[in-house]
Amino acid sequence: MQALRLTAAGHSQTGKRTQNEDNFCLHPDLQPDLAIFVVADGMGGLQAGEEASKLAVDLIPNLIVERIQAKDRQDEAVAIALEMVNQAILQKAQEDSKFQGMGTTAVVCLVTPTRVFIGNLGDSPAYLVRGTHVTRLTQDHTVTDELVRKGLLTAEQAKNHPWRNRLFKYLGCSELHELAEIHDYPPRPGDRLILTSDGVSNFIPDADYAATIAKYPNPQAAAEAFTQLALDRGTKDNVTCLVIAFD
Repeated sequence: MQALRLTAAGHSQTGKRTQNEDNFCLHPDLQPDLAIFVVADGMGGLQAGEEASKLAVDLIPNLIVERIQAKDRQDEAVAIALEMVNQAILQKAQEDSKFQGMGTTAVVCLVTPTRVFIGNLGDSPAYLVRGTHVTRLTQDHTVTDELVRKGLLTAEQAKNHPWRNRLFKYLGCSELHELAEIHDYPPRPGDRLILTSDGVSNFIPDADYAATIAKYPNPQAAAEAFTQLALDRGTKDNVTCLVIAFD
């Protein structure tokens, strides 16, 4: 579908939780020139969190394609798809009381023949590993991360702050008043793009992404290694990782 050969794999584990509220999807050939990948981390309690993350991974890919077919720019298509899913989750919660308060994070990757587009809401991040260099492509939308960005908290203070896990942007948020920011870049041979839930990212420092990719260049092996590494380091959350290889 493109000049670079694209391969991808994902892996998810329940971990120490009673149920897995994470979901992910891989659509490497949704159209001849498009690939779409999503990781979503549900919240709102068991059934509600799982339902929200499932809605995200089920709806986002087709909505992106619909918006591109409607002649939206590719970055706009990702942002508008996220907004449409936000509204769908809010509507579902209104219609069924057992889903009241449900929400989910989402990190989305759209791959075209010449560029990669990344969008997110919440605290499920995306990382680009290029050789030994690791670049975080997303910002977490937690209250403490925003306070750090504004200089009102230090990174060290944020680690133990009571609001460190409180999100102010996510899918299912009634106060989401702006579209998601979209980051794009041209891929290069050898790139590895990593999408994770925070159950993984909170336990793996940036340097370990490059080291793990060097040890496990195969996407499936790498995705499994990242989730297991987070579990070995004590995460109590669900763990999900999706790895996309450009060769």
